[in-house]
Amino acid sequence: MLRRSIMMAALVLLVTPAAAGWRLPCLFDLIGGCSVTFVSPEYAARPVQPLNPQAALAEVNAFRAKYRLSPLVLDARLSSAAAMQSKDQAGRSWIGHYGSDGSNPKDRAARVGFHAKIAAENVASGQKSFSDVMRGWEGSSGHRENLLRPNVSAVGVAMAKNESGRAYWTLVLGAE
Repeated sequence: MLRRSIMMAALVLLVTPAAAGWRLPCLFDLIGGCSVTFVSPEYAARPVQPLNPQAALAEVNAFRAKYRLSPLVLDARLSSAAAMQSKDQAGRSWIGHYGSDGSNPKDRAARVGFHAKIAAENVASGQKSFSDVMRGWEGSSGHRENLLRPNVSAVGVAMAKNESGRAYWTLVLGAE
């Protein structure tokens, strides 16, 4: 039975370009919100779309509006903090919430002059557009919780690519 299930899953991946949304939870997920997504060869071959921060803000606010939460403003300082993390992750081809120097989201916000009472961060890697990233975060409990925090007022967003062109996305949400 297991062998038949594996063969059916492989067949679906081979014949369905829409397999870009097939997700599995991480096996060693210690902090929650992690998942692995299998993508079709067609999706993998697509180019990464440039980040448009205003469009990203509109997507975040549209998602929050569905839950009657107040809109966020784009904060240049939080975008700088997000850029720090995206560049660090891309440079190491690694994803996580701690920087190579041990910093966390609140530390990075403070470095750019944002004195956060609250700092939350969503990271993602491998998606081809911010819209794809948002779909993933909306479906992930930990990321969704950050997007729907009622007590944040500002957001920053960034994307950096590693040497092979893989995108590393960071969204920092905060309140001073």
